[in-house]
Amino acid sequence: TILYRRNDLFTSKGNTELLHFLTKYYRGEFANFAQRACDAAGVAFSSLPRSDSSLSDGHVASSQDSHMQHLELPLLKWTSLRMQTLWRTVEGICNSYAHALSVLLRQQEHGMPREEVDALVQDKFQVVLAVQRYALFADPKSHLFDVHEVAAVEALLETFGKWLSIAYIEEIPSLAGKRYYSCLTDASCPMMPELPATHHSCHPVSKTLVGMRRPKFRIELPGFPILGHGKSDNQNCALIFTRGEVLQMIDANQDAYFEAALFLPLALQEMVGPTAVKHGGRRPGIIGFREHIFSDVGLLGRLAADSEFAFGTVIQRTMDRPLEARLHYGHPDIMDKLQMVQQGGVSKATRGLHLSEDVFAGLDLVLRGGWTDYKEYFHVGKGRDMGFMSALSFYAKVSMGNGEQAITRQWVRLGLELPLPRLLGVFYTHVGYYLNQMLMTSALQTFAFMTAFFALCQPMDMGFADAAVSVTTTYFGVFYLLFVLASMLPLLLEVCIEEGLRAALCSVANSLLSLSPVFAAFQSKLMGHYFKTTAHYGGAQYIPTGRGLATSREPFSKLFRTFAVSHMQDGMELILFLCLGAGIFFGWVFYLCMCFSVASWMGAPFLFNPHQFDSISQACQDFQEWVGWLSRGTGLAAESWVTWVDSEQSVRRSASIFWLFIPSSRLLGLACTTALTLQLAPMPAITSPALVWARSLLALLPPLAHMIICALAALLGRCATAPLAPIPPHVLLAALAVAGTCFEMSAIQWWSSTAVCVLFHKYMAVRFLLEVADFIVAHRLGGCALGACHDACRLWTCSWRFLRDLFLGLVLSSACMVMALMPGLAEVHALFLFRALPQKEQASCCEGNIVSEASDPMHCLFERHLPKQRRGHEEV
Repeated sequence: TILYRRNDLFTSKGNTELLHFLTKYYRGEFANFAQRACDAAGVAFSSLPRSDSSLSDGHVASSQDSHMQHLELPLLKWTSLRMQTLWRTVEGICNSYAHALSVLLRQQEHGMPREEVDALVQDKFQVVLAVQRYALFADPKSHLFDVHEVAAVEALLETFGKWLSIAYIEEIPSLAGKRYYSCLTDASCPMMPELPATHHSCHPVSKTLVGMRRPKFRIELPGFPILGHGKSDNQNCALIFTRGEVLQMIDANQDAYFEAALFLPLALQEMVGPTAVKHGGRRPGIIGFREHIFSDVGLLGRLAADSEFAFGTVIQRTMDRPLEARLHYGHPDIMDKLQMVQQGGVSKATRGLHLSEDVFAGLDLVLRGGWTDYKEYFHVGKGRDMGFMSALSFYAKVSMGNGEQAITRQWVRLGLELPLPRLLGVFYTHVGYYLNQMLMTSALQTFAFMTAFFALCQPMDMGFADAAVSVTTTYFGVFYLLFVLASMLPLLLEVCIEEGLRAALCSVANSLLSLSPVFAAFQSKLMGHYFKTTAHYGGAQYIPTGRGLATSREPFSKLFRTFAVSHMQDGMELILFLCLGAGIFFGWVFYLCMCFSVASWMGAPFLFNPHQFDSISQACQDFQEWVGWLSRGTGLAAESWVTWVDSEQSVRRSASIFWLFIPSSRLLGLACTTALTLQLAPMPAITSPALVWARSLLALLPPLAHMIICALAALLGRCATAPLAPIPPHVLLAALAVAGTCFEMSAIQWWSSTAVCVLFHKYMAVRFLLEVADFIVAHRLGGCALGACHDACRLWTCSWRFLRDLFLGLVLSSACMVMALMPGLAEVHALFLFRALPQKEQASCCEGNIVSEASDPMHCLFERHLPKQRRGHEEV
């Protein structure tokens, strides 16, 4: 987002949630802004006509419009400067850096005229803004045509044109095909023909006509330039228009401060000055600096800010020395342009493989003999994710990026060339960190399986269950507690160093009250899942996160689709294993840690979802939507459960067939339960009747009846030209799976000592066969000749997965409904997330003054927050 629009702040009913919470957080600032804006616009609220006056409604509306239109642009800018917008970034960099350089120059050159000072700063300081789609925003024929974005870019040039240039990519059709150019324009370039007049009249952002400026420079590119996910191509296409030897790369969610900008000459001296440190005759290729996190708005904003604060200070300081493991993790790092150009640009741009494009600048620099440094006296502002979905989308993206990094040639060469101490530091602070999250999740699942297995081994009286209990009660709780506290220890140490022990303890207490361990446990599971999936199957995808304040409620069906595979299904399995292991007591610490993990995995999406418990009617509507999605067989993934399941399993198509030679955890679990079942219910003698053998084999084999049903359904489906039943096939097959399995289980000879063991074994068998069937369907083994077999496998997996998701969704939705019935919980939840009560239905009055329904909500906003002294002065 370059600059907020009016419809981002106001609706037909009043203020949006975004504006409501911003005016709550910045109450004093907004009151001062309202007074300044009204003074600058010459608006006196006492002069505005009211609906109870003798004037007509049309005259009231036109009079209010004429007064309020002068306040719209300042309000849009005020809001944009407090969120993570491109306007905030450009305003901070241009104003802070230019002002700081001017002040320093006037101190060094006393008596220099102001015009010469401005000219010299303008000559030395350049900001190149990469707006890749600028030409498409201004093209009425493009699907990205957006007059507001063009007007916002023009407003940037009008406001910061002394230092700002716009780099973009232009596509021109020709007889030989499309030709691509990297272009640069600035405020001195003439305007191209304006956009249609019907579009620019409703956009008050720019003072001139809305249009696109002619490019100053155009450099033809050898072909289609978007090779990666966009960001890296955007940077490299703008790189050619920069001048000088030093670059500072700034993201669109950053800011700058005048006080820090005074240290800018010292930062440059680290690279190009006579006192610059050199290793082997080379100056540093990348110099990293710390960041000030300004996005601590809302609960999740504070948690992300604390995490980024620790990463940008004590963690990177340790990575720099003594580990020598710091590379490049985005911005505001200062780079040596000459070294970056020699290695192909400031980032890599292969789609999928270079999902984490920034880190490859550091990897290539180290492989070419370069080195990085880290300093803390200079900093810029940075915004982090402020919503649950956006924050976890970011962690999913970096986890998939590290999964792809693990197979790149850069990491192979680092592993071969780096000395062992440095290699261990580089490994654990990058790929190894995400591998550790995966191992931690696998350890929890293994321990949960162990509780069920050893509890069911009790009738054999072999004695090894006591040893397992001893190991678990002695070590598990300690290691799990250390794992959870490890995420808080860097923050504690850094706050203690900078602000003292008391502030550090208050920070930790605030984190605990904010339930940050719940978020950390959920985040760890997410990172482990996506790292494992990417390393196993590949297919990493760029996830646009968005940096806005998440005030809208996510529906239950979306939360279920997003986190069922990665968290909720595993959480339900942990509950099952713990229930089966109820025969042995493993200690309160073990069960406390397990319950905490299960609650985090299954409850965190609803705990951190705004307005989740506002009303029971909303919860019932969510349930109806989820049931409709679950029962629908066709449509997009957001509309149909069947399509969603198929899309989740589609990544298996890219898995290597060599994974067959690595035993899976599900196969090992099935082997354990098979051995246990044979011990507790041994096979009969060879001379036993066939019926006895059959009943014994039914206890050992996986459910067979439903396999036969799915095979018949697949054959009928290939022959039929119309639906065979009015019920969706996956729902019908799920019902038949329950009926067929119950009939099959009734034929087994049950014993009180083996009943739970047989059920446990059946579950593990179905769990393993789901993986086998998915592999067969994904790789289409046998081709068209075995098409019926592939269809049968798909139907079999869908029917069992439908039963699992149906049960899981019913449990979670019922819990949400019960919590929505609790009085006062909605207000407590809003205070927990935003430290502000939810926005009520807005009345049609402003401080007791009745306004017509057609009145501008901006009028009510300004009058409600205008200082009382100002209103009293106007009334007098």
